[in-house]
Amino acid sequence: MSTPHRGRALAVAVLGVAVVGAALVGPAAAGAQAEKHAPAAAPVAELTLPAEPATEADEPELDVPPGVVDEAVSFSVVNRNTSALACPSDGKTYTIRGHLTGPATMLGGGAVTVYEHGIASGEWYWRVPVEGFHHSYEMAERGHASLTIDRLGYDSSDRPDGRHMCVGSQADMLHQIIEALRSGEYEWEGESPSPTFTTVTTLGHSNGGQVAQLEAISYGDVDGVVVSGWADGGLTDEATARFQAALGSCLSGGTPSEEPDDPSGYALYDLGRREFVEGNFADTDPEVVEYSAGKQNKHPCGDMVSQLSGVMVDAERLREIDVPVLLLYGEHDARVQLGGVHKTLFAGAPSTTLVEVPDAGHYFDLARRHEVALDGLASWLDGEGF
Repeated sequence: MSTPHRGRALAVAVLGVAVVGAALVGPAAAGAQAEKHAPAAAPVAELTLPAEPATEADEPELDVPPGVVDEAVSFSVVNRNTSALACPSDGKTYTIRGHLTGPATMLGGGAVTVYEHGIASGEWYWRVPVEGFHHSYEMAERGHASLTIDRLGYDSSDRPDGRHMCVGSQADMLHQIIEALRSGEYEWEGESPSPTFTTVTTLGHSNGGQVAQLEAISYGDVDGVVVSGWADGGLTDEATARFQAALGSCLSGGTPSEEPDDPSGYALYDLGRREFVEGNFADTDPEVVEYSAGKQNKHPCGDMVSQLSGVMVDAERLREIDVPVLLLYGEHDARVQLGGVHKTLFAGAPSTTLVEVPDAGHYFDLARRHEVALDGLASWLDGEGF
């Protein structure tokens, strides 16, 4: 896409971010819902954070549970955009890395859930090495296979200039990964051939939920969609303020992804670990917070500036999703509200189910009562035959 197109997308985001909620649900409904579901202050606010993030060598390890397979995988993808959302991408080939985890029976194929993390996290969100909080192990012990990845621009996956990808190209790359899972055309470190899967569900957390929605709208190739901690039109005032600050950095060109010589075009959504913790966690064990506090990621600017345009596509086309939908939220999410309103947008889905994790914040999968989400997800997958 041309530079002028990118400029128009940036301008739309700057002008429209504050009115997303009203655009989708109407100002009266949005106001009433926001008042009803106003989040409580995060109980972790007084936690003393570690002075420095843990190094990879210092990180705790968690043994793979008996009967569970957990293997590193990688996918060759093209950063293209054939999705329903027009936004720029560079058309180059990259590698996306992650892990395929599940009961040993998954080696024979069957069903898998593909996870898309949010804008400030990474694959680590599903693989916290604290007993009971390693999401992929927990789901494997409940009988379900999971593919967790670092999206393009994050941690173990390739990190090109962050201005040269967008929500639309992330959806396209997710589509390519789904096709690879069905065909077995990907690399994995297991001794047997790469498993192939006939049933694929996507689960997106935070703006990963927007990516999962757009993928389903654009390609119609999934059997189910799980939207986790995302609601078009549901951003809180705090989330909007953080969005605008990060957008300002992106409009200035962003910063290197990690090291000074790394590709540029990246920005922090939260300025510092304190904001990151207070904005995402509530009712969370200190051990989990202390591990996660050092995992905050910068995000690609192209993903951020294309979000609002993506919301507009969702408003027009979410009703086209014709597979079962599950929505997961934390009760005291300081980022996203209006989950009940968002549920009504899936008018074409044969079923929509909403689960709320009591006392939890935006990172509800890491909260003390996270098993509500785990059991809700496993029960839904079982009930749908996934």
